Amino acid sequence: MTRVVLLWHLHQPEYRDPVSGQPILPWVRLHATRAYNDMAAALERNERARAVANWAPSLLLQLEAYASGAAVDSDEQIARKPVDSLTAAERAHVLRQDFSVDWDVWLKPVPRYRELLAKRGTEMARVDLLRAQEGFSTHELIDLQVHFILAWMGFAARREHKLVAELARKERGFTEAEKTQLLDVSRKIAAGIVPRWRALARRGSVEISCSPMFHPILPLLVDSDSARRAMPDAALPPRFHFPEDAREQIRRGLSRAERDFGARPTGMWPSEGAVSPEVLQILASEGVRWCATDQGNLERSELEKPGEKPLHHKPWMCGEVAVFFRDRELSDRVGFRYSKMEAHEAANDLRARIAAAEKDAIVTIALDGENPWEHYPSSGEPFLDALYGSFDDKLIAVLPREEIAARPPGGRIAKIHSGSWIDSNFRVWIGHPEDNQAWTLLGQARTALERARPERPPEVFEKAYEAVLAAEGSDWFWWYGDDFTTENAPEFDALFRRNVEQVFRHIGMTPPERLARPIIAPYKDKSQAAAISLPPRRLIHPLIDGYSRSYFEWNGAGFYRPGSAAGSSMYQGGEAFSQLWYGFSLADLYVRLDPKHGADISG
Repeated sequence: MTRVVLLWHLHQPEYRDPVSGQPILPWVRLHATRAYNDMAAALERNERARAVANWAPSLLLQLEAYASGAAVDSDEQIARKPVDSLTAAERAHVLRQDFSVDWDVWLKPVPRYRELLAKRGTEMARVDLLRAQEGFSTHELIDLQVHFILAWMGFAARREHKLVAELARKERGFTEAEKTQLLDVSRKIAAGIVPRWRALARRGSVEISCSPMFHPILPLLVDSDSARRAMPDAALPPRFHFPEDAREQIRRGLSRAERDFGARPTGMWPSEGAVSPEVLQILASEGVRWCATDQGNLERSELEKPGEKPLHHKPWMCGEVAVFFRDRELSDRVGFRYSKMEAHEAANDLRARIAAAEKDAIVTIALDGENPWEHYPSSGEPFLDALYGSFDDKLIAVLPREEIAARPPGGRIAKIHSGSWIDSNFRVWIGHPEDNQAWTLLGQARTALERARPERPPEVFEKAYEAVLAAEGSDWFWWYGDDFTTENAPEFDALFRRNVEQVFRHIGMTPPERLARPIIAPYKDKSQAAAISLPPRRLIHPLIDGYSRSYFEWNGAGFYRPGSAAGSSMYQGGEAFSQLWYGFSLADLYVRLDPKHGADISG
């Protein structure tokens, strides 16, 4: 018999502007209509399936705001207006935002959606959106808006809401009334997410755990210099040392989850699996009895018994906290690889790999519970049903709180490694000049707040402190540096700076001038045309099968993207390809060329 812990991490950062209170990005609403709804529905109909739902409290805050009608994100504000009344800038926004789906899964199979993309153009760096919008009719923009909303409707929404299935079949010629009705369905689904998961928890199918309030990297709040434990040569910003903030993020996160689900969690996925000895001590003192992180952190930890093997297929005690270590290979297969396999074949492959674990193993599979499913056919329904249907007397899904109560861990960790689930260090969030600039500004704000505290009323301090806690979130730092890019990088940068700015404003100080200028490099805005070139930064081990499963496979590789400056009289080669990746392991050299959308590379 093999026991499995499935942990789905459900997380979105605080998208609400700290002044207007409105979300500037739509991802909470859109993930609600797919992943959050679908994952609950799949568990409801598979009684043997049990899982941990780990919630980012910043997501719970926003789901409540959508449920009450207090939150209307920028995309929804535009979508609820008649297209005939939109400004040119708003029409351009629709053309920029409403193709933000997995094109292979949700756009190319839909003729009308595909037509609209072809008309706009597939290479954003070459599209003048203000000019392009002039060529789109009212009916075309309505169709585009509806298809974007439909593409984010998961299998549960299509089954439970007749309108969704009807509009998907209709495909074109949508009306303003139908668009509004579809938006109303989105809001209704978002309002039902927390009650649906609460019911699953009450019937025993789900254990609710949470992350710290605004999803910060806890070890860096305790002491940013702790990054040097795994990165001794890193260039770090001035020391950020506020362990009380780490404690407050944990405390507020647990309280928020208790409020929404009716019971205080005893488990936690620390944001990005980031742990350190100091963090484990704080978790224990706040009543957390178990947490989860990556197997790489176990492999680098000091065990109490010299020579003992760091087997990650079981929980270990570290002080008063039981620690579950995710199986990296299996977790990444679910997150990045199985979407390209037939569902039953993928589920059987996973079961076989789990069965190959050592006797009496407890295999922990922990991963993002929202982003993978947009890349799966039918939002992952066939795979989830096949996976959940495979549980039986030989393969049992268990919950951590019950597991450690029934079988207390025997192995003990003397000193846990300070690292995250990515490379067992904190390089994604600190060490790059952009990251360090952000930490410097955050540190200035936090220090100013601490000095002003004795002279400010408690309610003023609380407003400023909440802005600090929001700015401490990991997501802003995720998009700084060279590791990851997104078309929404300017929005993430602006939200971070806006929160830091509000700290100063709440305490009556003038914000530093540096907060008025972007931290991100110009190329992070994909409308920029500049070429970029980055050298390899670490060993890589991508799967070579013709697909790019996720940015993690090639993370650390060298990268080159040619510029697209218009008007050049020089010949620009490589018109068939958009970018080049290159890197190496100890044994192999890897090269990857990404074709441009629509390019003929048949030879």
